[in-house]
Amino acid sequence: MEDQSRVGAIPGVDMLLEGQALPQGSMLLLTGPSGTGKTTYCQQFLSDGLAAGEHCIWISSSMTDKEFAGMFSFRTSRPPQFVSLRPSSTFANDAEWASSLRSMLTDLRANVKSDRQPGIRMVLDSLTQLKLLVKEEMLLKFLADLSFVAKEAGATVIITLNETEDDRMRAKAGAICDGILELRIDEIDGKLNRSARLTHIRGVSHTPVWANFGIEKDGSLAFGEQPVPGSIFSCVLCGKPIAGAPVMEENFAFDTNTCAETYRKLTKIYGANISEIGLPSEAVNVSFFFVDIVGLSDPSLSVRKQIEKIRALNEFVASTEAFKKSEDKRFILPTGDGMAIGFLLNSELPLKLSIELHRKLAAHNKNRPAEDRIGVRIGLNSGPVFVVGDITNNQNVWGPGIILARRVMDLGDNGHILLGEKIAEDLMSSNEKYKDIIKLVSGNFQIKHGQVIKVYSAHSNDFGNSALPLRLL
Repeated sequence: MEDQSRVGAIPGVDMLLEGQALPQGSMLLLTGPSGTGKTTYCQQFLSDGLAAGEHCIWISSSMTDKEFAGMFSFRTSRPPQFVSLRPSSTFANDAEWASSLRSMLTDLRANVKSDRQPGIRMVLDSLTQLKLLVKEEMLLKFLADLSFVAKEAGATVIITLNETEDDRMRAKAGAICDGILELRIDEIDGKLNRSARLTHIRGVSHTPVWANFGIEKDGSLAFGEQPVPGSIFSCVLCGKPIAGAPVMEENFAFDTNTCAETYRKLTKIYGANISEIGLPSEAVNVSFFFVDIVGLSDPSLSVRKQIEKIRALNEFVASTEAFKKSEDKRFILPTGDGMAIGFLLNSELPLKLSIELHRKLAAHNKNRPAEDRIGVRIGLNSGPVFVVGDITNNQNVWGPGIILARRVMDLGDNGHILLGEKIAEDLMSSNEKYKDIIKLVSGNFQIKHGQVIKVYSAHSNDFGNSALPLRLL
């Protein structure tokens, strides 16, 4: 009987799946910050396939034939098949991109359907570039169609995606893929330590563990145990003991990438000399109002229209009673196509501001053409932020309170006022009237880094959106 753990195996499969088999025909999303080794991992994946006599395919939206040839010249005399997604025209429009993607999938399906080799491997590198070139809806449809082609052929596929703080594509693409493979890189005692883990894989029950790997001089990957410091560190940010390899940043040790990323955000706020003065110790609880304009990035919308909408939103927010009465007890963080406002004392003010804003926008949009209407989505949440110096300085805050407010807002569609668990339950427990307008829409929605949250929606006849957000369907 054929060893299924070797059919379509990914590098490090024995360690990543604790000796279990990777289901044949799996499509994996490979994520991680720039520099973690995603492209090198994919090169190893296809090199292993070529050595086993499998049909290997590299799909790219940006690479030229010459650039691709140089990637495998030192590894094998028989490079993988190269497939370009680029349309024939230099500045392709949506229709040309749609035609190019459809044509590529048709040719790929015919190619792999007739294949008689022992296995098929594909790499799509990268989703990060593709999402800059095509609309999200088109991109997700392409991924779904690619998954059908792969399943039909029994091909194992790896799709790369750069991990960024505000990236929503991971959740959407991850739902189409069979599993998510994460890479990370830490600096330990002046040396780079790379590791990988499978957060989940459809059809296999396993405990996700980080497996260390190195990149040899010839570019190949070497998985195995690598020495790491013992438990002598505590996380500078959260104070927890660090059980495994610490994540190092500016000579500070952190227990997770999340804490290290928060530190990096703090350095942008407080300046590079934070490594000398240390992290802020003071934290306060703040209630946040986070809003952005829906559809502002539509390429058919002129810059003048975009500016007009941003200016109008600012004026409407500034004219609300909730905003005017909190002048000394709030701070504002501009976000380009919207804003975040933190209220220090009153958790009702974010909701009151939301309701007032919706009513003003309804009056503004009445009898206006669609291109002149302003649609917004709003996220509310309460939580701690770090504070340094004068609280009215609008650059001196960062923390989980504002991060989750943004996450909640990102779930919404036009007209939604969505609330995180803490602020929603605080409001409903403080005043009976809020129980009539705040409703639970999801009790266990998973956001970034595996965090599960409750999501509430506020709506009535003249504000909010009573429909379930599309991302929660």
